[in-house]
Amino acid sequence: MALIMCTQKLLHALGKRGRPPQEATKPQLLGVRLGGWAATYHRFDRRDLVITLDQRTYLTLVFPLAPRTGFRARFADALADALEDSGVPEDVVCAERAAIDFEPLARLADRTLVRSLDDVEYMCGIELLYHDDLRLVQRNLNEFPQPGSRPVHTSRSSGPDVGRPPAGAVPAPALTFRAAPCWA
Repeated sequence: MALIMCTQKLLHALGKRGRPPQEATKPQLLGVRLGGWAATYHRFDRRDLVITLDQRTYLTLVFPLAPRTGFRARFADALADALEDSGVPEDVVCAERAAIDFEPLARLADRTLVRSLDDVEYMCGIELLYHDDLRLVQRNLNEFPQPGSRPVHTSRSSGPDVGRPPAGAVPAPALTFRAAPCWA
C-alpha cells in the first residue's frame, strides 16, 4: 500500500487536510516496490526542507518545500536521484518516480515513524552544517544506520531488497540500494 503519510505540520504547509490512513484510497501499482512514505518538513537556516522516509526500507529523501505546487515533482526528483545514486536500473527508477503522482496524502499516525523522522531531521541538520548540496546530504543520510530498519539482503547484491511485489503482480527487476550496516 503506497501512501505519503504527512505530519500535520507538512499538511498545513501544503494547504491540504489529508485523510486518515484507513480512509485514503489504495492504488495498486504493478512493479512499484517503494511506498508508504512518512514525510515532514523543517526549517534549516531559512530553508524549508521536506524529509521523507520509506516505511519499509528507511530510504531517506530531502528536497525543498517551496513552491508547494511542485511538491510531487520535487519528491519524484529526489527519489530518482537517490535510486540513481544507488545504481538502480533506469526503468525501475522511472516506474518508482511515476508512482509518486498516484500516492495519496494521508495523516501520519505511526509514532514509530514520527520518532524515526525526528532522528533523521536531527542528522539532516548536522549534514546541512557541512554541505549545501541536498543530493549529497540525502546520500549521506542514507548511509546513516536507522534504528528499527530491517534490511533484507539478496544474493544478487550487497544492499537490501526493497520489497516483494504484491500478490498477482508481474515481477519487476530487483530494486536495491546501499544501506547502513545491520548489526545483529
